Amino acid sequence: MNSTLTLIQHANIYAPQPLGVRDVLLGGGQILAVGEDLSFHGNIPNLDIVDGKGLYLFPGLIDQHVHMSGGGGEGGFHYRTPEISLSHITTAGVTTLVGVLGTDGITRSTRELLAKANGLDFEGVTTYIYCGAYQVPTRTITGTPRSDIVLIDKVIGVGEIAISDSRSSHPSEHDIAELASEARVGGLLAGKAGVLHIHVGDDDSKLAILFDVLKKTDLPMSVFTPTHLNRNPDLLQEAITYGKQGGYVDVTSGIRPDEHDHISVKPSKAIRMLLDAGVHQGLITMSSDSNGSSPIFDDRGKLVAMGIGSIATLWEETRDVIVQEEVPVEVAVRIVTRNVARVLKLGQKGAIREGMDADLFLADEQFQIRHVFAKGRQVVQDGNPIVFGTFEHADRVPGSPGAKAETGKVDKGRGRANISPNEDDPDDFPDATERQKRSRRGYCC
Repeated sequence: MNSTLTLIQHANIYAPQPLGVRDVLLGGGQILAVGEDLSFHGNIPNLDIVDGKGLYLFPGLIDQHVHMSGGGGEGGFHYRTPEISLSHITTAGVTTLVGVLGTDGITRSTRELLAKANGLDFEGVTTYIYCGAYQVPTRTITGTPRSDIVLIDKVIGVGEIAISDSRSSHPSEHDIAELASEARVGGLLAGKAGVLHIHVGDDDSKLAILFDVLKKTDLPMSVFTPTHLNRNPDLLQEAITYGKQGGYVDVTSGIRPDEHDHISVKPSKAIRMLLDAGVHQGLITMSSDSNGSSPIFDDRGKLVAMGIGSIATLWEETRDVIVQEEVPVEVAVRIVTRNVARVLKLGQKGAIREGMDADLFLADEQFQIRHVFAKGRQVVQDGNPIVFGTFEHADRVPGSPGAKAETGKVDKGRGRANISPNEDDPDDFPDATERQKRSRRGYCC
C-alpha cells in the first residue's frame, strides 16, 4: 500500500503500556496521532483505513542479533547459512534489526554486512550493524572499532565478540576492556549506544571475564550486552547474578530444547526465571540469532548436528512468555521492543506515541501476527507479506529453476535481471550495445 496516510481504528493498544482501544494515524513514516476517535469528515485522498477491532496493536519488534548476511561455516563451506530476506523479517513482526557476524570472520566481512544492511533498509525495514566478529583482534571497516562507530552511520557497537567458547580467540581481560573502551568512546563521540555485544558459549568460565573487567575498571555495565544466556541452566543462574547487579541480560529465542539440545532453557521459561529471581524487567531483552548456524557438538567436540536460527522465534517465544508463563502482556512486549530501544539508544523506536517511528504490528486474540507496518508502510496483510525483497522470488532470477518452464535451452534474456528500474531511476538499464555506444571504452563485464 502506498497511501499517504494510514488510519488504524479500534485497536487494543499496548504501547507497550496498555492504552485501551484507540485509533492511530500514520503518515510520513511517523505516528502522527493516537486518540480515542480519529475519524475524518469528508473525502480524504490517499487515506487507507485498517480495521483493528478485536486486534492488539504493538510496537514493531527490535531484534538486536541477526546474521542478516548469513553466518555459520562450522562443518565446511556447505554449512554457510544464507542471507535473510525481507519477508522473513516482516512476517515475524520485526521492523528494526541489528546485523552481526559470527564464527566466520574470514569469508564473511563487515563490509558485506554493511551492504546487506543498506539493502534491507532500502527495501523497507530499519537496520544497524555491529562491527567485528568472534575473533580478537576483531574485524572492522575503517581500521578500529571506534572509528567505525564514529564514521559509519549504521555501526552502533562492536560484536559479536565470543567468550567462554572453544571457537573464540580466548580473549584476555585486557582485550575485552579495550574493546569495551573502543565501543564506549566511539558511542560518546557519535551519540550512539556504543555497546560491546558478547556471544557467551558453553565453557565453564561463563561470565567470569565480565565480572573481572567490571571489578578492575570503571567501565559501566551498560556497555556490555551479553547474549545466549539461556544456553544452559548454570549460565542462566550466573546471568541472574549479573542482572541483579544491574547488567543487561539477553535471552536468545532461537536457542531452545529439541531432539539434539537437551541442555538449553526454553527462552520463555528463562525470562520467567529472570523476573522471578528479581532481575529488573527493564534489564531483560531477547533476540533471535536468526540465520546464524546452530551447531551441536558432542563431548569430544565433534559436530553432530547443524541447524539455522529463525527470526520467527522472537515473537513465538514472546507469545509463550504471555500465554505459558503468564507474564503481563506489557512486560513481555517491552522485552522485545522498548527495552532493546533503550539499550541501543534508538529513541524513535519501540513505543506507540506521537512522533515515534511508524513501526508496529497488529495481532489477533491468539497473538498471531496479522498486519505489520514498517516505516509507515504496510508490509504484511492478513498474515501474508505484500512487500518483498528485490530477488526473493526465484522466478525473477535469471537461470533459476522457476525462471523458465524448460531448462537447458538458449535464453537470450538470462544474462540480465528480469526486473524493471523505477521510473524515477536515471539508470534505464541499457543493454550491452547501448552501453558501448554511450561510453568511450568497451565494457568487459
